[in-house]
Amino acid sequence: MYEKQILSEKPAPSQGSARAGWLAAAVALPLLITFGAYGVAEFGPREAIHVTPVTTSLQAPELVSRIADTPFWREEIIRSGDTLGALVARLGIDDDAAKDFIRTDPAAKPLYELHPGRVIRAQTTVDGRLLQLSYVTAGGNEITVRPLGASFRVNQAPAEMARGTSFKAGVINSSLFAATDRAELPDEVTRQLIAIFEGEIDFHRRLQKGDRFGVVYETYTIDGQIQKTGRILAAEFVNAGRKLTAVWYESRPGDGAYYSLRGESLKKSFLQTPVEFSRVSSGFSMRFHPILKEWRAHKGIDYAAPTGTRVRAASDGTVTFVGRKGAYGNAIEIKHQGAYSTLYGHLNGFASGLRAGQRVSQGDIIGFVGSTGRATGPHLHYEFKIAGQQVDPSKLNLPKSRTLDVREFARFRPYSNQMQAQLALLERVEMARAD
Repeated sequence: MYEKQILSEKPAPSQGSARAGWLAAAVALPLLITFGAYGVAEFGPREAIHVTPVTTSLQAPELVSRIADTPFWREEIIRSGDTLGALVARLGIDDDAAKDFIRTDPAAKPLYELHPGRVIRAQTTVDGRLLQLSYVTAGGNEITVRPLGASFRVNQAPAEMARGTSFKAGVINSSLFAATDRAELPDEVTRQLIAIFEGEIDFHRRLQKGDRFGVVYETYTIDGQIQKTGRILAAEFVNAGRKLTAVWYESRPGDGAYYSLRGESLKKSFLQTPVEFSRVSSGFSMRFHPILKEWRAHKGIDYAAPTGTRVRAASDGTVTFVGRKGAYGNAIEIKHQGAYSTLYGHLNGFASGLRAGQRVSQGDIIGFVGSTGRATGPHLHYEFKIAGQQVDPSKLNLPKSRTLDVREFARFRPYSNQMQAQLALLERVEMARAD
């Protein structure tokens, strides 16, 4: 071959240069082979290629009929100013019977309760005939329209919601409610946050600028939109540099409470504040009576709040009185364990069905703030009694409910560690945002 002739014309290498020559030959070999192959391809004889055409008949698939029978799902996000008619058009519904039914049948009326950001779905045939129209209202009900013979029917049922969790944190600059609004914490979750820590924190008089909170709570969503909130699973509140942590734990299904990281119950035997969203307008002391115009001992605590604000039972007990009670106006009395009792006066009204002899639990709504009896404005007059004598509840060291035993604490610990890690992450995020 040509390559061999070139190599054979070179003088024989010495022993010292044999290895270098061998390497040079190895490097050159691919190039020579490529050149030789090119020469063969370029100058070698060409073979004739014979092509024999083959023709056969194939049956075309029935794509048109298959597509016509295939239902299509479409969905639209409701925009501000949308009408149901505009949505029906965007969903590709071209079905006069369906449109007439939706427009005229009273059962389809909830479909007109359109809220921007929500989703409406339709299943149609390729030519626009309606097979199903589905919409979840703001109330959490799923409205479904389907064909029924020559007409349609409407079904309404609670929509299936997905359970999840949300995380929020905030810092108090002016008030707790301003901070929770800024953190976009729902009002119901804010109420729970206060109820959890009110045995440890005086939310009326002891909050300071720079106090902070973090909350992990349940959410229930449909199509990614929150329909309602559930229970707080874990919460943290830093008040005047003191950090308090609460974790929800059920020792058995349906029997749960909030505990500190040490397994101590945060629930005290009595609520510190029996009325929601209020301020103390008059404490347990001597005062100049605004109506009688004389100095008298005020043997209770007055909480100023708007008329209709909910009043809660301070502890478990039995209602002993419901009705009109002289200067107290509309009043409720509850007998608790031992020698304890409480009185709630100047109420605007009572909880539905509340009666003497009825058992109530701590936190139950028993009435509503008013200004009945001897009162100059809407407020709750609250008295705490021991053996029938009024005492100042803010000076009592009332016991907590219970502490987890060793076995329960062993089950509680891993869960509380997980919640604590989530709260710590929230704290770092909030501090980084503040910086």
